[in-house]
Amino acid sequence: MPLRPGLIRPPLLRFQQDGSERHATWLELFFDLAFVAVIGQVSAQLVKSHAWGEFTWFFLLFIPLWWAWVGQAFYLSRFDADDLSHRVTTFFQIVVLAIMGTTIDDAFAGNPTGFILGYVTLRCVLVGQYIYAGRFLPEARRLTNRYAAGFSFAIACWLISLALPSHLAPWLWMLGILIDFATPFTANEENVKIPPHAAHIPERFGLFTIIVLGESIIAGVISLGQAKFTPLGIAAGICGLLLACGTWWIYFEGVGGANERAPSSVDDVGKYRVWLYGHLPLHGAMILGALAVERAVLHPLDRFENHEAWVFPLGFTVAMLFMHVIYNTSVPRDMRRKHWKFTMPHNVFTVIGLAMIPVSTLMSSAYVVMVYLALMLGHVALTLRGYPEEVNATPYASHST
Repeated sequence: MPLRPGLIRPPLLRFQQDGSERHATWLELFFDLAFVAVIGQVSAQLVKSHAWGEFTWFFLLFIPLWWAWVGQAFYLSRFDADDLSHRVTTFFQIVVLAIMGTTIDDAFAGNPTGFILGYVTLRCVLVGQYIYAGRFLPEARRLTNRYAAGFSFAIACWLISLALPSHLAPWLWMLGILIDFATPFTANEENVKIPPHAAHIPERFGLFTIIVLGESIIAGVISLGQAKFTPLGIAAGICGLLLACGTWWIYFEGVGGANERAPSSVDDVGKYRVWLYGHLPLHGAMILGALAVERAVLHPLDRFENHEAWVFPLGFTVAMLFMHVIYNTSVPRDMRRKHWKFTMPHNVFTVIGLAMIPVSTLMSSAYVVMVYLALMLGHVALTLRGYPEEVNATPYASHST
């Protein structure tokens, strides 16, 4: 039987499809589930141990995973490629991610070869996708060639690291990530001419933020199930769940993190990138906050020890701080200065969070969680204030996503 028409077709530029809506597809959501599983595996290693080495490995693995997800999100936001070849490619990546999930234990034990090969495979797929798109879309070829070249250099760094001694390899990993992060800067004008979809990318980041918040909910539920049901431990668990709810409120309702945005000038591209890269510390901090809650539920009367005493409180504070960063990419500077009295209280709460980091060493873990919940609820309460008409257009006053 002949195949039905349209199974294989070249990619199209989405920005040329005037008036077309773009939402996450069922396949993209399915793809996200694979990342949920692998990130969950990485986070689970920190549940087993809070040693400094585990924190180091967490960030060494979380950053490339996050970037691999970002790469696919931006490619699909620019190019309409939902044909049979794309679906097969996505299923292949899901299999690769599943295999990567089985390598996490070895990576934390000091043998990241399997993880690196999995990450390199994901990036090779992305490079192939950009080359394929450039073949059929001459107007996008300058962008696709630069992205393919930059990402290929980064892949080379990861592969070369496999031949280096273990104490030198991480330096090449970091170089590879820096090249990856810097590659979009080589195509500023192309990012304006061929922008990502204004609604699709914020929606994708909003969904990923919910995935990370889901990890917080899971950590709270599991730790409550393992706790000895002491009143203080239960209170810490409930506070942790409310912290996740407050973070959701501020991200979506307060700072408009998932509101539509698209770079229409080179200056806008800079703000767009700050918004983009600001999500990396935000998402990492959310996971650290979830781990702090888990620790507080299981040992509510104990203080955070050694590096825990600043890493966990720092997680809460960084989450608040980078929601300020997201806000600042959405609102013109003169607007922020003119209506400083509406944003300044948010800054005060965040500064208090910073000041709490050294103070938290003197408090039991459960009370530290309660204090940061109080600060988060302060942010939420401030979003309920009435605003002048001019300020109502700003994210801190926004009441819709």
